[in-house]
Amino acid sequence: MATPNKIATVSALSEKFSRAKSVVSTDYQGLTHKQLEELHAKLRAVNGEYVVAKNSLLKLSGKLTATGPTAVLFAYGDELAPIQVLFKFIKTFQLPRVKEGIIASEKYDGAQIEAIAKLPSKSILQSQLVSRLNSPIYSFVYTLNANLQKLAFILKEVSNRV
Repeated sequence: MATPNKIATVSALSEKFSRAKSVVSTDYQGLTHKQLEELHAKLRAVNGEYVVAKNSLLKLSGKLTATGPTAVLFAYGDELAPIQVLFKFIKTFQLPRVKEGIIASEKYDGAQIEAIAKLPSKSILQSQLVSRLNSPIYSFVYTLNANLQKLAFILKEVSNRV
């Protein structure tokens, strides 16, 4: 039966799903209250949110089909930063277990989400791309400069002999 509280929860979850750039569902069972608070704080720092919700309400509000106790990570800014924070947390505490996720409107399972989380951040990838694009230019400039230096050296030697 639809109670006003459940309707409000579904609308709040729907709003979070529409705002989020990426969403990951996890099994949070086994985490202590202190660990959950620590995870919440770390995720807030990177514009993420971790919400525990009933599966039936999640199904009504979003695209995730969860079974068992479920908490959902919503990433509002950078798509990967909150996911990377989650996996650092998992590495430390061995919990929570990732079930599935949606990144850039594509659905992934837990193993695929973990592989994506291991990727460098967007800014690092952009700087690597710029560096690799500039590399041939720097090599060309170095080659031209080396030839000019050789010419200057030869002219100096010739002027010393004369």
